[in-house]
Amino acid sequence: MAKVKYGAMVTDARGSIDGVVYSRSQYGAYVRVKVSPSQPQTPYQLNVRQTLASLAQAWGSVLTPEQRADWNVFSAAHPITDVFGNSQILSGIACYCRVNAVIIAAGGARIDDAPPTFAVDPLTTLTITMSAAAQSVSMAFGATPLAAGTKLYIWATPKLLPGRDFYKPLLRFIGCSAAAQATPFVATTLWTTRFPAAFILGDRVAFIVAVVDPATGAVTVGLSQVVTAVA
Repeated sequence: MAKVKYGAMVTDARGSIDGVVYSRSQYGAYVRVKVSPSQPQTPYQLNVRQTLASLAQAWGSVLTPEQRADWNVFSAAHPITDVFGNSQILSGIACYCRVNAVIIAAGGARIDDAPPTFAVDPLTTLTITMSAAAQSVSMAFGATPLAAGTKLYIWATPKLLPGRDFYKPLLRFIGCSAAAQATPFVATTLWTTRFPAAFILGDRVAFIVAVVDPATGAVTVGLSQVVTAVA
């Protein structure tokens, strides 16, 4: 891996070209050789693929032309942010699949009409504690309780290798809290189900915790934290 410094013509780069990956970490821009990952047929991976396939099929066979047009309008009104921090407008089908994938992951039912509102209150504080002795993961958060119907939407990594700070590629969705959850939320079962391994004193795990509305698919920007297991 090599660090790079961009000039006047090119100020940033992301993605890969001819086997070379361009990215950025807390230490600056860097390039590395692209490594093609294997495609393990895990239950999680297969479930995501099945969900996206069924949503794409529903777009063409279930939705009316009026509904598809509404999703195009909704997408234009709710752009996403790309890796450069720029605003990007998805196609109607991409927006429909993206929103419904979140809804289904959060335990909601597919919606075919574009949601009339798309906002949810974010977390204001987050403190996560991992106890090696109790083998527990506890999340204290504010404001509490969450608004009616909304849930914590949680991503996490397996145990991080010593010295590893760049953890984004390791993040996996591990699940949600109950609706209108009050603090604290015990996320032990969610983490150990996704990563079935005990943790010991000093182990580190990264989390990103957001708030989701399973009725609309709206998700806040998550709060991130790298947690070190205590006794």
